[in-house]
Amino acid sequence: MDSLKVGIIGFGLSGRVFQAPFLHVNPKFLLAKICSSRKSEINKLYPEVEVVNDEKDILNDPSIDLVVISSPNTHHFRQAKAALLNGKHVIVEKPFVTNLDEGNQLIDLAQKQDKVLAVFHNRRWDGDFKTVKNIIDSGKLGTISEYEVHFDRFRPDDDMSNWRSHNLSGSGVFFDLGPHLIDQALALFGMPKAVFGDIRIARSEGLVDDTFEVTLYYEHHRAKLKAGVIVKELGPHFIIHGNKGSYVKYGLDPQENLLKEDALPIGDDWGRDNEEMHGILNGLQNGQDVRRRHKTMNGNYMGFFDNVYEAITQGKPLMVSSETALNTIRIILAAMESSKLQKVLTL
Repeated sequence: MDSLKVGIIGFGLSGRVFQAPFLHVNPKFLLAKICSSRKSEINKLYPEVEVVNDEKDILNDPSIDLVVISSPNTHHFRQAKAALLNGKHVIVEKPFVTNLDEGNQLIDLAQKQDKVLAVFHNRRWDGDFKTVKNIIDSGKLGTISEYEVHFDRFRPDDDMSNWRSHNLSGSGVFFDLGPHLIDQALALFGMPKAVFGDIRIARSEGLVDDTFEVTLYYEHHRAKLKAGVIVKELGPHFIIHGNKGSYVKYGLDPQENLLKEDALPIGDDWGRDNEEMHGILNGLQNGQDVRRRHKTMNGNYMGFFDNVYEAITQGKPLMVSSETALNTIRIILAAMESSKLQKVLTL
């Protein structure tokens, strides 16, 4: 099959940084149209791409095979539904939707239309997460007793020009970063038995949540997911303990910073972690205690797009199914209810 013709709706952080560069360099795709008001910026980066002001110029274009929904969360359901009804395959930026009914409607519609519906949980292709999954799956840590992950930042002043800072459906840090951490936990451990959420506003004049600590309850361990915006001294990103050892990793995957600097995701060195940021693996090796640096696997979000291409052209299963993405929303909503009630909720 020839390359898939793609249209992106939205060119904020997600469309500009995490999606357009990969679609641009991957020969399996032809980035044809972008719907955005940022025409001059797009023309400079992608002069061959047509910039349109109306999403209908993408949704109603019969030549477009795949629509990428990279707009604010409040538009995801409406735009994804319109794309599917117009016979397009769809990638929806996370969070998938803001309520379960919308997600079920889109899943049913995609099946009815026989179209691929993918949700952009790109951080399964972070190098550090790939390394964590490899270590856990290998049994090096034994039976996991505690899994903790942080996605912290130091942004004490809220940016009120950002829609996420206003009281809208799907706004706030939990709907922004929570999907990443929840999806990773689901990829590692599956659905938890119960959830407890502590979701709050730490900024003095904030309107929406900016800090959270969510605990997922599994049979033998807990998964603690944390994020905050008033963290000047960053701690570890991952902390994992098992009955055979521990793994601790500082620093985030380098791809985001590279992409923000307009680096193109090409070459064997793409997504390579700095050696000094490799995690510490402390455990048993041949019966002896060994504490050493453990090389981080290369990250590459291209794996997400390659998987979507194979799902569309070859019928292969999505690595992140829309059903799994809806489970992420189910946990988000349960954690928010748990935070209000201040009690553990069974899923």
